[in-house]
Amino acid sequence: MANLNLNRISRVLTDQEMQDLKQQLDNCQQILSFLTELDSKERKMLKRINLDHHHFVQETLAVMNYVDLPLPPHIGADEIAKDLALYEQLQQLIIQVEQLLKRLKDSAALVGSEAYGQSSLVYHLLAALANSSLPGYATAYERLQVCFKKYGRKSDQQQTEE
Repeated sequence: MANLNLNRISRVLTDQEMQDLKQQLDNCQQILSFLTELDSKERKMLKRINLDHHHFVQETLAVMNYVDLPLPPHIGADEIAKDLALYEQLQQLIIQVEQLLKRLKDSAALVGSEAYGQSSLVYHLLAALANSSLPGYATAYERLQVCFKKYGRKSDQQQTEE
């Protein structure tokens, strides 16, 4: 495992990069404007497609090419084929988006941990300097102490109190 105590990511997105990324995400949402949201009840009622069901749908399409069935107008090979094609396309996008989301979450967790860990180090260093009666450090330590006691991790607080 890599050393998590190092500053592995040292980067800030520029305002332009952030704006470009948000614009690209907006563009994706516009292209995919047909996407829908389901409530939990609707989600539970759906028949889920898996590999076997996928094969079943493909076979159904093949059969519908040579068998004339009396079906309502909203059901037909064209609609089934479109739904299956879109399902396959969305699955490809889901894989990419999930990979990106995992990396976004992992990176955010890492840089947040780096920021907190380094801040904690500064806090503990200020505590030592303030306790040594060197001038100028007590005020800075007291300022951080208020936040640290309120927001710091329990294990850090216990170490400070010991």
